[in-house]
Amino acid sequence: MLLTSYAVQWWVHGGRVVAFHAGNLLLHAAATLLLARLFRRAGFSTPLAGGAALLFAVHPVHVEAVTSVVGRGETLAAVFVLGYLLLTLREAERPRVSFWSYAAALLCYFLGTLTKESAAVAPALAFLLIFQREEGGPLRRLSGAFRRGLPLYAGSAAVLAGVFAIRSAILGGTLKGRSAGIFELENPLAPMAPLERAMNASAILFRSLGRIVFPALLSSDESAWSFAPLTAGSPLALAAALLLLFLAAAAAVRIQHAPATSLGILFFLAAMLPAGNLVFPIGTVFAERLLYLSSAGICLLLAAWVLGPAPAPDGVSRARLFLFALVALLFSARTVARNTVWESDTALFSNSLRAAPGSAKADYNLAYTAAENGDSRRALSLYTRATEIYPRYFDAWAGKGRMEKELGRLEQAERSYRQSLAARPAYENGFFGLGVVREARGNWRGAEEAYAAGLKKAPRSLPLAYRLALAHSRLDPAAAEKDWRRALTLGASAAAVRLGYADWLLTRGRRAEARREAREALRRSPAYLPALRFLAERSAEEDLRLAEGLAREKIFRITRSREDLQALQRTARKSPAYAERYRSVRPDLRRLAPWAFRALEARPEPRGGTPT
Repeated sequence: MLLTSYAVQWWVHGGRVVAFHAGNLLLHAAATLLLARLFRRAGFSTPLAGGAALLFAVHPVHVEAVTSVVGRGETLAAVFVLGYLLLTLREAERPRVSFWSYAAALLCYFLGTLTKESAAVAPALAFLLIFQREEGGPLRRLSGAFRRGLPLYAGSAAVLAGVFAIRSAILGGTLKGRSAGIFELENPLAPMAPLERAMNASAILFRSLGRIVFPALLSSDESAWSFAPLTAGSPLALAAALLLLFLAAAAAVRIQHAPATSLGILFFLAAMLPAGNLVFPIGTVFAERLLYLSSAGICLLLAAWVLGPAPAPDGVSRARLFLFALVALLFSARTVARNTVWESDTALFSNSLRAAPGSAKADYNLAYTAAENGDSRRALSLYTRATEIYPRYFDAWAGKGRMEKELGRLEQAERSYRQSLAARPAYENGFFGLGVVREARGNWRGAEEAYAAGLKKAPRSLPLAYRLALAHSRLDPAAAEKDWRRALTLGASAAAVRLGYADWLLTRGRRAEARREAREALRRSPAYLPALRFLAERSAEEDLRLAEGLAREKIFRITRSREDLQALQRTARKSPAYAERYRSVRPDLRRLAPWAFRALEARPEPRGGTPT
């Protein structure tokens, strides 16, 4: 459903970023209004329900989910979950089941789970809301909540079983695919034993709670090792787990006397179950976007504390109203400030590094951005720090090697790529980088060995197959055809592979086949300049001047450079057949790139036709 929402928007307005942001804001507004309606239906007064929804609307912990376009998974899933909860409460209040409301609730649940897996917790949240609406002691409330919601619980279980069947058929597993793994860097809790992981997750849950109640320090990155995992015997881990159990039990017992506070705590804990690493590990140890729906419970709790647990329907005291307005304004100001962090990759990753200086991933992300911006020295420094924080960070070792290669430090680069392979022996990019560095050092035999070793680990790797064919062509051209055939099998649609094969065919004297492969590369990528240049040069060698002129004309239309215009004009002077066409298209070409013509007219070629 998330991908479908992107696809529909792209179909309507293309890649206009503002429109995607508008879509996210509309979903956040919808979630806010649904939440206000849900709390009203749950029996809370209008000031309390509206106050909780207002805090939810402006809360700074939601910036990642709302401002980041890719955070839409949280807002869209929340809209479906809140719709399900509203319909469930309505059904629980009726003496008989309404087919259409029942079907609509299950449809919301189905769409929610197809948006984000964390929506699977919706029936548990529905149980809590019905539990809160019941009367009597905890046991009587439990019995009533189970009895009233039983039809929807049963239907939801059937829907979830269907979703699991779909996931198993497509991914090969109910929770994740057979070949999918969880990188320790992203979630250091993943390899832990269940009890140790749950205790650590309990401690991190209190960190999440702190971010919601007091959102002063926010960070988009909380991967390893921004905080140290705790051992199972750690007093802090044990205290966190016991306190969490106590909070849940106390909230359940006290729900009759403090409904807003108790429901807020239980809603937060239940909503965090799928994404909190308590029951099973997920792909990340902590992320603020995961707090989107669960924060609704804490917003209810905060509103109750500030406005009073049961504010009168006809108004709130001025002192409490002033205090609430102050909290809402502080949240709003923090949200406005937090939004600026998401203006660019550099701003985001710089902020991550300031907020989590011990995070290897924060260093890596900023290093990647620095490399993209051409700042190789800074990127190298950041990649190096990432490897010092987390020595098994194979991606960071590869990034370090890439920067060292760009700076001409080839021996160091080779060592870095070796380190990346030591950290992850089947790392495709490690073998690729190692081979490329060896090529740069003139060690073609070593490069060939690196690519061949990588293909044994990753036999479906097109980059490795392509580079192996290139290396083998240089070392033993007569025996390289098998390697080219493998590269073509893996990347039949890749223009670069087609043209590489064409170059090899040319060295073997198979010119007609070479031209055919170059044309095939162009068919698959019509603006692929290397293939156009290849065909232009071959046409010149074979004195096919019209074909050469047409190829060079296409090249100039793409590059609009003075040098390519010179080459095109030389071809026109040599070819009467193309000269006639050139005269007809020259005005169009001049309109396309007037600066190239002016530059050429200012510095004309010598009479011999040699470029100046």
